[in-house]
Amino acid sequence: LFDLAGPIDYFVEAEGVKSPTYTLKVVDLPYVQRLELELHFPAYTGLAPRKIEDGGDLAVLKGTEVRVKVTPTMTAKGGQILFQDEVKVPLTVAADSTLTATFKADKDGFYRFELDAPSGERVSASPQYTIDVVNDQAPTVSFSRPGRDTSATAVEEQFVEVKAADD
Repeated sequence: LFDLAGPIDYFVEAEGVKSPTYTLKVVDLPYVQRLELELHFPAYTGLAPRKIEDGGDLAVLKGTEVRVKVTPTMTAKGGQILFQDEVKVPLTVAADSTLTATFKADKDGFYRFELDAPSGERVSASPQYTIDVVNDQAPTVSFSRPGRDTSATAVEEQFVEVKAADD
Protein backbone atom coordinates (compact mmCIF):
# COMPACT_ATOMS: atom_id res chain seq x y z
CA LEU A 1 0.00 0.00 0.00
CA PHE A 2 1.36 3.39 -0.97
CA ASP A 3 0.47 7.02 -0.26
CA LEU A 4 -1.72 6.42 2.77
CA ALA A 5 -2.26 9.75 4.50
CA GLY A 6 -4.31 8.46 7.43
CA PRO A 7 -5.83 5.38 9.05
CA ILE A 8 -7.80 3.02 6.86
CA ASP A 9 -10.18 0.14 7.55
CA TYR A 10 -9.86 -3.06 5.55
CA PHE A 11 -11.07 -6.64 5.34
CA VAL A 12 -10.23 -9.68 3.25
CA GLU A 13 -12.81 -11.65 1.29
CA ALA A 14 -12.30 -14.86 -0.71
CA GLU A 15 -14.83 -17.37 -2.04
CA GLY A 16 -17.64 -15.88 0.01
CA VAL A 17 -15.71 -15.88 3.31
CA LYS A 18 -15.14 -12.42 4.82
CA SER A 19 -12.69 -11.56 7.58
CA PRO A 20 -13.41 -9.11 10.39
CA THR A 21 -12.64 -5.45 9.69
CA TYR A 22 -9.21 -4.26 10.78
CA THR A 23 -7.79 -0.76 11.09
CA LEU A 24 -4.40 0.09 9.63
CA LYS A 25 -2.73 3.04 11.35
CA VAL A 26 -0.30 5.29 9.48
CA VAL A 27 2.84 6.41 11.30
CA ASP A 28 5.43 8.87 10.00
CA LEU A 29 8.95 7.49 10.28
CA PRO A 30 12.21 9.38 9.73
CA TYR A 31 14.19 8.68 6.56
CA VAL A 32 17.39 10.13 5.12
CA GLN A 33 16.25 12.98 2.89
CA ARG A 34 19.72 14.29 2.09
CA LEU A 35 23.19 12.86 2.66
CA GLU A 36 26.30 15.05 2.49
CA LEU A 37 29.76 13.50 2.64
CA GLU A 38 33.04 15.29 3.23
CA LEU A 39 36.10 13.26 2.31
CA HIS A 40 39.39 13.92 4.07
CA PHE A 41 42.06 11.97 2.21
CA PRO A 42 45.19 10.55 3.88
CA ALA A 43 47.85 13.23 4.51
CA TYR A 44 50.40 11.64 2.14
CA THR A 45 48.16 12.44 -0.86
CA GLY A 46 48.29 16.20 -0.34
CA LEU A 47 44.68 16.33 -1.58
CA ALA A 48 42.29 18.95 -0.23
CA PRO A 49 39.05 17.74 1.38
CA ARG A 50 36.23 17.10 -1.09
CA LYS A 51 32.53 17.61 -0.41
CA ILE A 52 29.84 15.46 -2.05
CA GLU A 53 26.44 17.17 -1.82
CA ASP A 54 24.26 14.14 -2.64
CA GLY A 55 26.29 11.28 -1.24
CA GLY A 56 25.81 7.56 -1.09
CA ASP A 57 28.13 5.00 -2.64
CA LEU A 58 31.84 5.62 -2.01
CA ALA A 59 35.04 4.82 -3.92
CA VAL A 60 37.92 6.25 -1.87
CA LEU A 61 41.55 5.71 -0.99
CA LYS A 62 42.18 3.45 1.99
CA GLY A 63 42.34 5.49 5.18
CA THR A 64 40.06 8.29 3.96
CA GLU A 65 38.09 9.91 6.78
CA VAL A 66 34.42 10.31 5.81
CA ARG A 67 32.41 13.00 7.60
CA VAL A 68 28.69 12.40 7.25
CA LYS A 69 25.85 14.93 7.53
CA VAL A 70 22.31 13.51 7.37
CA THR A 71 19.21 15.64 6.86
CA PRO A 72 16.22 13.53 7.91
CA THR A 73 12.64 13.87 6.62
CA MET A 74 11.57 14.67 10.18
CA THR A 75 13.29 15.41 13.48
CA ALA A 76 15.09 12.39 14.88
CA LYS A 77 16.53 12.15 18.39
CA GLY A 78 19.46 10.08 17.19
CA GLY A 79 20.56 7.22 15.04
CA GLN A 80 23.52 5.27 13.78
CA ILE A 81 25.48 4.17 10.77
CA LEU A 82 25.35 0.40 10.51
CA PHE A 83 28.07 -1.43 8.59
CA GLN A 84 27.65 -4.96 7.20
CA ASP A 85 30.03 -6.40 9.79
CA GLU A 86 27.71 -5.17 12.58
CA VAL A 87 29.96 -2.21 13.45
CA LYS A 88 27.83 0.75 14.54
CA VAL A 89 28.80 4.43 14.56
CA PRO A 90 26.43 6.71 16.51
CA LEU A 91 24.99 9.82 14.88
CA THR A 92 25.10 13.07 16.87
CA VAL A 93 22.23 15.55 16.61
CA ALA A 94 23.38 19.06 15.59
CA ALA A 95 21.66 22.36 16.46
CA ASP A 96 20.03 22.48 12.99
CA SER A 97 18.45 18.99 13.50
CA THR A 98 20.89 17.31 11.13
CA LEU A 99 22.81 14.27 12.31
CA THR A 100 26.57 13.91 11.97
CA ALA A 101 29.21 11.22 12.34
CA THR A 102 32.70 10.34 11.15
CA PHE A 103 34.17 7.02 10.06
CA LYS A 104 37.36 5.83 8.37
CA ALA A 105 37.12 3.86 5.12
CA ASP A 106 39.55 0.98 5.68
CA LYS A 107 37.92 -1.89 3.80
CA ASP A 108 35.29 -2.68 1.18
CA GLY A 109 31.77 -3.13 2.43
CA PHE A 110 28.32 -1.68 2.83
CA TYR A 111 26.69 0.86 5.12
CA ARG A 112 23.21 2.17 5.84
CA PHE A 113 21.49 4.50 8.27
CA GLU A 114 19.08 3.81 11.11
CA LEU A 115 17.22 6.69 12.77
CA ASP A 116 15.21 6.95 15.99
CA ALA A 117 11.46 7.14 15.33
CA PRO A 118 9.14 9.26 17.52
CA SER A 119 8.03 6.02 19.23
CA GLY A 120 11.62 5.45 20.37
CA GLU A 121 12.32 2.47 18.13
CA ARG A 122 15.24 2.55 15.70
CA VAL A 123 14.15 2.12 12.07
CA SER A 124 15.98 1.54 8.80
CA ALA A 125 16.21 4.96 7.15
CA SER A 126 18.19 4.55 3.91
CA PRO A 127 19.13 2.13 1.20
CA GLN A 128 22.36 0.18 1.56
CA TYR A 129 25.37 2.03 0.12
CA THR A 130 28.67 0.49 -1.00
CA ILE A 131 32.19 1.36 0.09
CA ASP A 132 34.94 0.53 -2.40
CA VAL A 133 38.39 1.10 -0.93
CA VAL A 134 41.07 1.54 -3.56
CA ASN A 135 44.82 1.36 -3.11
CA ASP A 136 46.97 4.25 -4.25
CA GLN A 137 48.56 3.44 -7.61
CA ALA A 138 52.09 4.48 -8.60
CA PRO A 139 52.41 7.57 -10.80
CA THR A 140 53.11 7.07 -14.51
CA VAL A 141 55.45 9.05 -16.76
CA SER A 142 55.53 8.78 -20.56
CA PHE A 143 57.22 10.59 -23.45
CA SER A 144 54.78 11.89 -26.08
CA ARG A 145 57.31 13.61 -28.36
CA PRO A 146 59.37 12.77 -30.20
CA GLY A 147 57.18 9.88 -31.21
CA ARG A 148 60.08 7.75 -32.45
CA ASP A 149 63.86 7.48 -32.16
CA THR A 150 65.57 10.68 -33.28
CA SER A 151 69.20 11.42 -33.92
CA ALA A 152 70.56 14.80 -32.93
CA THR A 153 73.96 16.43 -33.12
CA ALA A 154 75.63 18.06 -30.13
CA VAL A 155 74.44 21.53 -31.23
CA GLU A 156 70.80 20.68 -32.04
CA GLU A 157 67.93 21.23 -29.65
CA GLN A 158 65.17 18.65 -29.35
CA PHE A 159 61.64 19.39 -28.28
CA VAL A 160 60.43 16.81 -25.76
CA GLU A 161 56.89 16.42 -24.42
CA VAL A 162 56.41 14.39 -21.25
CA LYS A 163 53.14 13.44 -19.59
CA ALA A 164 52.81 12.53 -15.93
CA ALA A 165 49.71 11.20 -14.22
CA ASP A 166 48.78 10.12 -10.71
CA ASP A 167 45.50 8.75 -9.49
